[in-house]
Amino acid sequence: MNHLDRRNYAWILAAVVVVFIIGAALYPRTQVKKPLPKPLAPAAPEVAQYTEEPTISLYRHQLGGTIQELPLEKYLEGVVAAEVGPNPPMEALKAQAIVARTLTLALVNYQNGAPEPGADACDLHTHFQAYDEKKVTDRIRQAVAATRGQVLTYDGKFIYAEFHSCAGGKTASIEEAFPKLAEAASDYIKPVSSPGMRYASRNERYWSLKLPRWELQNIMGSEAGSLNDLKISKRGPSGRALTLTAGGKDISAIDLRASLGPDRFKSTFITSIRPRGDYIYFKGKGWGHGAGMEQWGAFGLAKQGKSAQQIVTHYYTDAQLRTLWK
Repeated sequence: MNHLDRRNYAWILAAVVVVFIIGAALYPRTQVKKPLPKPLAPAAPEVAQYTEEPTISLYRHQLGGTIQELPLEKYLEGVVAAEVGPNPPMEALKAQAIVARTLTLALVNYQNGAPEPGADACDLHTHFQAYDEKKVTDRIRQAVAATRGQVLTYDGKFIYAEFHSCAGGKTASIEEAFPKLAEAASDYIKPVSSPGMRYASRNERYWSLKLPRWELQNIMGSEAGSLNDLKISKRGPSGRALTLTAGGKDISAIDLRASLGPDRFKSTFITSIRPRGDYIYFKGKGWGHGAGMEQWGAFGLAKQGKSAQQIVTHYYTDAQLRTLWK
């Protein structure tokens, strides 16, 4: 290429660049539009009836079986205090208030409230939700007030906003935790990853149980034999045990946990079983049934800057947040 050709080539290249820049400036840029939020589904009658804060009846095991009447928001302060205390980040406290409010109304409307006669709720975590008004602080009052009247619904109905302490890395499907609720809740309670293992204390992350062989034999019956072949024969989608088998006998992991006690057999996320001598040695991870919101996971998500709404919608797929009263 001679000197003249090089000069003409440079002019042509410069002209092309100018045309490109002008065209890019004039041509409208394509913008990626964020999907619009799903329209709020019409409220079901049991949801629409709450236009003002209701009063609930609370059975007090801690006070000898008395029944108290108190505004729902006041009750929620005691629930948040007993369930997570005042130390989590504010958005995690708010998330706990939302799910506790939702679960209370779901149980009242769909399960006739607490098992105790004549009560909407009670103060035992194994029956309903934990409650302790003595632990309420200004931070907890602030969190409850900031979410006043807010609930989660799916297809316009209250969701079963189940929650637990530590999921072991992944939450449970509703079938793994509450199979009787599968028809109602399987669309919104599904296994999701959760960061609680990074924040929970060790005794909530991992558990072990040295169980006397005779005790498990009494639970499973003679068909289970010696229990030397005890194994997990079926697991759910999150990896939790669904069924344990020994000899010719099966037992659901949920039923075994109920028989031994939820604070002793901390979860169905069993990682090993070793029959040895007079004992059966279990190891597992997580604490609680595993379905819905992981409380330590909410703590972690709040630490990462997530809002209460982002936290609850992470754990309850496609659930919608709505305000029933101010």
